[in-house]
Parts: sequence; C-alpha cells; structure tokens
Amino acid sequence: MLIELPLMENQGDVIMTDMGVCACPGCEHKAYSEHAAIREGRVYCCTACAAGHPAGRECIHEGCACNELNRPPAGEEVLEEPDNLQF
Repeated sequence: MLIELPLMENQGDVIMTDMGVCACPGCEHKAYSEHAAIREGRVYCCTACAAGHPAGRECIHEGCACNELNRPPAGEEVLEEPDNLQF
C-alpha cells in the first residue's frame, strides 16, 4: 500500500505543508499548515473559512471569491466566532 505524503513548500525560513485545497465553497486556495484550520474532518485555508465567515469575516486571501459567496444576507443571524476548541 502506497501512502502519498503532503507536499512541503519552502517559504523563506518557514517550511509549510500543503494540506490540499480549502473546503470553503468558492475558495480555491491551498491550505498550508501555517494558517490551516480543520473542522469536522475538512481542511480550510484559514479560521474564517472554517467558521463559515461569521459576521462577514474575510478569507486571508485578499479578493477571494468565497468572501462574497459566503457572506450572510443582511439581517440574518450569523455564527458565533470560532474558538480553538472547535478545531
């Protein structure tokens, strides 16, 4: 049985592990170990994506399409801010 290991990318003094593409609808960015969040077994590129963009919180990737796709409609109840115990 062959197990595929995650790719590692050298970002200057930090080596980050590529954990795959973010599971947030509309986000096509890779999730790297430096900022990644895991929720319910799915990997996200940041905590904003993992939490479902509460109160319109933005993805760490500037201009990402997921910011608009997952923004709660005006007047709709938003999710609470995530805490580290959820991840």
